[in-house]
Amino acid sequence: MGRMDYLAMKTDPAAAELINSDINDLKIASKRLFNHATKLGGLGFGTSFLKWVASFAAM
Repeated sequence: MGRMDYLAMKTDPAAAELINSDINDLKIASKRLFNHATKLGGLGFGTSFLKWVASFAAM
């Protein structure tokens, strides 16, 4: 049993595909949310929304 057996990371292709699909869905949803937020309230709402995103990301 060599050191490479310990360090090798085995990934399931189906799981990786599901994760990539979920990440793509999140990208699309965040783009739509940003577009709708800017249409709703303009610059004031967009600024407060970005502040909320920044505070959420800091947590």
